[in-house]
Amino acid sequence: MFFEYLSLQTKNNTNPQKATIMEKTTANFIAEKILPALSGSSLTYNAAKNVFLTEGYTTLANNTYYRAYRISNKLVVRYDIGEGYKHTFLNGIMLFIRNGLDMKLIAQKTWGGSNWRKFDEHSAMLESIIMLKNCLASQAKLMGKYVGDSHLMEFSRAAIGETQRKMLR
Repeated sequence: MFFEYLSLQTKNNTNPQKATIMEKTTANFIAEKILPALSGSSLTYNAAKNVFLTEGYTTLANNTYYRAYRISNKLVVRYDIGEGYKHTFLNGIMLFIRNGLDMKLIAQKTWGGSNWRKFDEHSAMLESIIMLKNCLASQAKLMGKYVGDSHLMEFSRAAIGETQRKMLR
């Protein structure tokens, strides 16, 4: 697979400075191919958190807003995040299914106003799993099929878990 090839190239490089440059270049390449509207200088890859981040903007109220993306071979998870003076907030989650370079929105949830959510990675991941499970359940129902909740949760955990794995190893 392409990502495995790139990770081998980075692992086999004995020069740490070159490896860092290669990781950044690889991340930019991945972003340009998967998220073409976000490529370029407005998108960075945070290897420590394994997440693509958009450039933020700051409001007059001094809150900063940006998006974080986690990517697997089949899914893209987008977190809409806001940073206030005291907390980091999760303003929304969007799940996209990937078919090569094409993406289709399959689930979306937003929070705001008095229904705000404090952001933490674990809660965001759990919410993404539930969103995917609900999407799969509704699709199965539309097809006239029954799939047990435990199977849907197992599949959803695995699929969202794939977006948490490091793309560059």
